Amino acid sequence: MISLISLRLIRIGCWAYRIEGHTREKMYYYLNEYSLRGQFKDEEDFYNSLRKHTLPVLKKIQENRENVIWKPQQLWACKVFGQTALGSIRPKKNERNPAAYKLKQTLIKLYNADPFWTEEDATALNCKYDFDEEYNQKFSDINCFILAIQNDGNVISFEHYAYSADKLPVLLLDENKTYELENIWNEQYWDKQPVIKSWYIDKKYKVEVRANEFDYHPPHFHVSYNEYALVFRLKDGTLYRPDEKNVPSVMLSSIKEWYWKYQDELKEAWEGLHGPII
Repeated sequence: MISLISLRLIRIGCWAYRIEGHTREKMYYYLNEYSLRGQFKDEEDFYNSLRKHTLPVLKKIQENRENVIWKPQQLWACKVFGQTALGSIRPKKNERNPAAYKLKQTLIKLYNADPFWTEEDATALNCKYDFDEEYNQKFSDINCFILAIQNDGNVISFEHYAYSADKLPVLLLDENKTYELENIWNEQYWDKQPVIKSWYIDKKYKVEVRANEFDYHPPHFHVSYNEYALVFRLKDGTLYRPDEKNVPSVMLSSIKEWYWKYQDELKEAWEGLHGPII
């Protein structure tokens, strides 16, 4: 069985883009096909939920044009209320309500516009879903959750009681590890997230300057890669804990080289989150 680390190397597209000689993160989002299964009372109930929750989420994500929202090809067939499928909700020829017409046009674009994922875009995982107990036995082997895990993506859900949590835990049985997927169904999700400025070195070493830090720690930045989670001082790029063992020299060399090029940007990010460095 393929490992999670290997799975993270399987991509259906590029997930980072280059700025000024180094990489910045963009995000993949996967629309949750299981969060739309006839839970709304009627058409108006569905529209109200879209206006209040789903459309603001989509708008916020699309503010970053580098973000990508992936959809299943059969999204149009998902039930909205009763036996009414998403694809059957279309503007009427004599539609008199401009707001309703615009909303329906938005829905058509949502389930018709690229990009779509297919089952060939992922590898099945031996896993257990610790959410949506009512329905998770019906999940396909390849679904939005598997794709999000394998591509370090997030999940977008419609309003549904089974998807009201910010985290969706998936137990990877072969590795005995739990992977917590980020689940977004309303705008309040972002209010709960700590602010983090991030970069990538050589498309693999993730650099972060975080907002939630202890005041007594000197200014620093985090670097993570596979099993390594390191902390470096901002003033000179040295390891905060010099006794860190078994860190590959090539990793340290790459971080050091990157640090000297972008130390001013790191300092600016720190001061933007914590105030001036004294």
